[in-house]
Amino acid sequence: MRICLSLLAFLMLCACGETSNSEQPSADDIQKQSDSEFHPIEPDSGTGDGAIPLDEAQELAANTIPARFHGVWDYVEGTCLPESDLRMEVSADEIMFYESIGKVTAATADGDAVQLTMAMEGEGENWSEDYRLSLSGDGEFLTPQSFYEGQTSEPLIRKKCPQ
Repeated sequence: MRICLSLLAFLMLCACGETSNSEQPSADDIQKQSDSEFHPIEPDSGTGDGAIPLDEAQELAANTIPARFHGVWDYVEGTCLPESDLRMEVSADEIMFYESIGKVTAATADGDAVQLTMAMEGEGENWSEDYRLSLSGDGEFLTPQSFYEGQTSEPLIRKKCPQ
């Protein structure tokens, strides 16, 4: 009986080690698999450390503001009411200010911040303006800064308003 069990165990081990040619992937299968895999690449062509998350890369590729910046923001001493002149509403493709609106035309990751180029419209005027948005305090504070015609705005910290 022990011989039969030993022989059965040996045969089972041999069967596990055998592979037929039909079970091994072909060169075409290997190429298809590697073609379908996506590896984020850093700006310096490296991978891994420092690569932006895939969801953020997809958002930025579509020229949108990353979700972590979305919401209603007002000056730290503001009321968060629509009539507050430093209130701003940030969405994926635009920022609404007190008397103007900016539509995102370009977005670039900048560490924990995002650099934006926006087509602005307000009070019968149209212009292009660059912005930098950065978060602090676990996402509770937003610091917007604008760059227009060689001038840089004072970075006034905004608090996140309840929604």
